[in-house]
Amino acid sequence: MKNRTGIMVAVSIILIIISSQIPSYESKALGALQQLLLGLGLVGCLLAMWKFMKSGGKKKNN
Repeated sequence: MKNRTGIMVAVSIILIIISSQIPSYESKALGALQQLLLGLGLVGCLLAMWKFMKSGGKKKNN
């Protein structure tokens, strides 16, 4: 499950980078797409951070 958090962070960062490359001044649809991708990227980062903090509190008994 640790790998999933890393993948989620990577995908979120990629979405944020893609959203910054969209020329939103050309049309309203591209601006909306940019905001959607940025929102998804930020939500993904927050979810990954929450899962990381949640799993950090649990100790393994070996």
